[in-house]
Amino acid sequence: MQRLMDALAGFPAYAIAPDWTITGWNAAYAELYPNVATVEPADRNLLWLVFTDPYVRRLLPDWEVTSRRFLAEFRAEAVGDLTGTPVIQRLLAVSRPFRDGWSSHDIEGFASRERVFLHPERGRLRFEHHRLAPAGQTHLHVVIYTPVEDA
Repeated sequence: MQRLMDALAGFPAYAIAPDWTITGWNAAYAELYPNVATVEPADRNLLWLVFTDPYVRRLLPDWEVTSRRFLAEFRAEAVGDLTGTPVIQRLLAVSRPFRDGWSSHDIEGFASRERVFLHPERGRLRFEHHRLAPAGQTHLHVVIYTPVEDA
C-alpha cells in the first residue's frame, strides 16, 4: 500500500485501519498535515487528531461539520460497542465536542465529496476526497485527495 500511495505523487493519500489508526501516508499528505510524521504512534488516529490537534482544527474551516461527519462515518463502519476502546475512552475524557458528538449517535456512510483546507503556507486548498478498499488488504482503506481547480 505504501508503494501505491507514494506513486500518487502530488495527491495527498493515507491508509487507515478499522479503528482509524493512520498506518501509512505519502509525502503529499505529510505536506498537508506535517504532524502525521511526528505525532506519537498511539495518537496517530484520525478521530484523535481531528478532535485534539489544534493544527487540524485550523486546517479545517468547517471543523464543526467535518468533525461530526467523521464521527458519524466512524460509527457507520464500527462493529460492536466501541465505548470501551482506548481511543474512544481517551476522547471521551479530553474532548467535549467529541463527547457531544458521541452522545448524538449519528451514523452516516462515507461518500466522496469536496473538502477544503486552509493550509498555513499554501492557503485555501480544494480537493475531492475518495476512499478505496484494496482487495488484497481488506483491513485497510486508502484515502486519496485529488485537487479541484477553482473555476
